[in-house]
Amino acid sequence: MKIKSLMAICIIALSLIGCTKEGAQGPAGKDGTNGNANVVSSSITSSSWVYNNPSWEIAFSYAAITQDIIDRGAVLVYMKVGSAYNQIPITFYPANNYSRTYDISTNVGSVTIYCTDSDLTQPTNPGTQTFKVVVISASQLIKNPNVDLNNYSQVKQAFQIQD
Repeated sequence: MKIKSLMAICIIALSLIGCTKEGAQGPAGKDGTNGNANVVSSSITSSSWVYNNPSWEIAFSYAAITQDIIDRGAVLVYMKVGSAYNQIPITFYPANNYSRTYDISTNVGSVTIYCTDSDLTQPTNPGTQTFKVVVISASQLIKNPNVDLNNYSQVKQAFQIQD
């Protein structure tokens, strides 16, 4: 009886080894565009600042900022200064005893940029500014541990960001 059972198991095993799944295969999909599905980036140019003592504020809705991004990923904001992009926070020193700082806060679905002068009096309206917002998933941060996130050129290259 043991030999018959062992033989039956062998026959079943051999028949399964030779099995393949048959069925119709769907058509090939389109090639994707260059970029990275786990990184979202866009340029935003605006002059819609609102004064909220002691800072000017500008807020943008940004659906790619999820709770998972806040908990595990990264939201990077760069400000265009001349022809380059510099990461916020950034401080400018127009005089020896005076500075202007741009800072950010992020929430699910939005990013807010603040412009505050060191003397905490109402600064002049910052006017039209251009920002790059880059949202990076945790998996992409892990895959690219040596990227200097302060350097927009490195971020752009490492995460395949198209301008």
